[in-house]
Amino acid sequence: MTEGKHSGTGFTVPATTAEAGTSKAATEPEIAQLLATATSRRAEPIHLDFPPVENGVDYLRSVVDHLTEADPPSPRALKYAVLHLQAAAEVLLKSRLLREHWSLVFAEPSAATRKNFESGKFNSCTTEAAIDRLRNIVGVEVDDKSAAALKKLAETRNALQHYGLTWPARAVEARAAEVLDFLMSFVHAELAASPTPTTEGSEYDTVLEELAYVRARLSGIQSFLERRHNQLRPELKDLLDFTVQCPLCTQWAVVIGSGSGPLFCRFCHQGWPSAEFAAVDAGLAGSEYCNIADCPDCGESTVLVDTAVIASAPTHHRSVCFACGYVFDGQHRQA
Repeated sequence: MTEGKHSGTGFTVPATTAEAGTSKAATEPEIAQLLATATSRRAEPIHLDFPPVENGVDYLRSVVDHLTEADPPSPRALKYAVLHLQAAAEVLLKSRLLREHWSLVFAEPSAATRKNFESGKFNSCTTEAAIDRLRNIVGVEVDDKSAAALKKLAETRNALQHYGLTWPARAVEARAAEVLDFLMSFVHAELAASPTPTTEGSEYDTVLEELAYVRARLSGIQSFLERRHNQLRPELKDLLDFTVQCPLCTQWAVVIGSGSGPLFCRFCHQGWPSAEFAAVDAGLAGSEYCNIADCPDCGESTVLVDTAVIASAPTHHRSVCFACGYVFDGQHRQA
């Protein structure tokens, strides 16, 4: 495109508006018309119109775009994937509360007023509170695993936003995929199953189109997870009694029992300088505190008491030594 120039007689318009691809000088009336049109366009107000559900799904679109832009995603892409995934979770969970009653999105529903709601002058509830209200008031089923994943996502977002985060890229990607999977099911079951008075017409159509886009891109992330699991399955199949869940990526890929030295996750490659550090991290992944004791078998201070879970029995909590790999019932080794 030819740039516009100023000459003694007027402005030269771009070649795309001139005859036969050549430029010509605009007359004064044409200049006035151009200026009037430009002024009119600047004067037209630009409206930001993102209804809650559409807004949440748009965040999901941003998440899958960032996670699939490269393999593996760049640190910057992962950062925005986490930030936008947390935003999507908050918006979508609260959108369902909003359908039940507008006061449920307030941090303190008993102090809610319609005036403050309509003006946006209120503190909204946390993600954890939203989950509790969905379960106990609305009657929406949110399983414990998904609730834990959402809680960890909020913590990851806070760490990233306020004081930085140093994690393996694959750990972030795996955690994001887990929350994405839940949110997609949640949106389909609770928000997009059928239009409502607040999501009918063009908004409902837009939501369905955006969900189709997200679903198509999500398969790329899920295929990575399946590929990695397929790679690890042969080397882990005989080690299930010595495999624990990684506290970062949440995959069953940390093989214990090789001594008190360093451990690492075979899925995301997160490492710990010792079995004791790994035991502490595993304990704190599911609670605000954990109990580490001396192993009665090998003598190392690497037994995660009562809260450890191994891959061969993922629903049972036990005491497990991260150094020698033995499972204990209290102070007695299990057969």
